[in-house]
Amino acid sequence: MNTSMRFILVDDDEINNMLHDIVIKSIMGEGANVETFTEPEKGLEFIQKNYAESSGHTILFLDIDMPKINGWEFLCRYEKFSDEVKMQVSIYVLSISLDHRDSNKAGDNKNVKGFISKPLTSEVIVSIAENEFNN
Repeated sequence: MNTSMRFILVDDDEINNMLHDIVIKSIMGEGANVETFTEPEKGLEFIQKNYAESSGHTILFLDIDMPKINGWEFLCRYEKFSDEVKMQVSIYVLSISLDHRDSNKAGDNKNVKGFISKPLTSEVIVSIAENEFNN
């Protein structure tokens, strides 16, 4: 396991974050660095603070249906970050939504690499990690 594999989970559901953390570490190894946030604002603050300097590549799984700040608002605020920050983070929208408009909206956002249905599966994590960390 490469300890440079970093993940961020932004989902208002603590149980989803815990389960996805367990799945990621079971696939990628206990050394995988996984940060979880139930408050999108805290996730944005963490990224802005910790990625101002080069921190290495990170995969961010972002829920869209959250109170106060939903995933779309998160992406609007994220868009204001510097290119240096954004180059280090690959965002995948993670949702239970079956509405094709959500997947289309995610696909139209230049900061989103993909739209994934919950829950995260080991196959999805392996596929994304191989693509993101082996390039």
